[in-house]
Amino acid sequence: MKLSNVFYILGFASILASAANFVSGNTKNTSKEESEKERDALFVGFWPPTFFILGKIIEDRENAGKNIITG
Repeated sequence: MKLSNVFYILGFASILASAANFVSGNTKNTSKEESEKERDALFVGFWPPTFFILGKIIEDRENAGKNIITG
């Protein structure tokens, strides 16, 4: 499996994890634990763009036949 595919999978997985945290923390009762889950969901929600951008950069380098780290 290519490294770029791993980053794409991580991006989609973090979207699912963020949605799951948000839904589990978004109830009528506003306890401290549920608000922490919502904050965690928002924090994890910032990860997908980073994973997708890194995946695209690595994919471009793989397609050009360059070394992933040194370019």
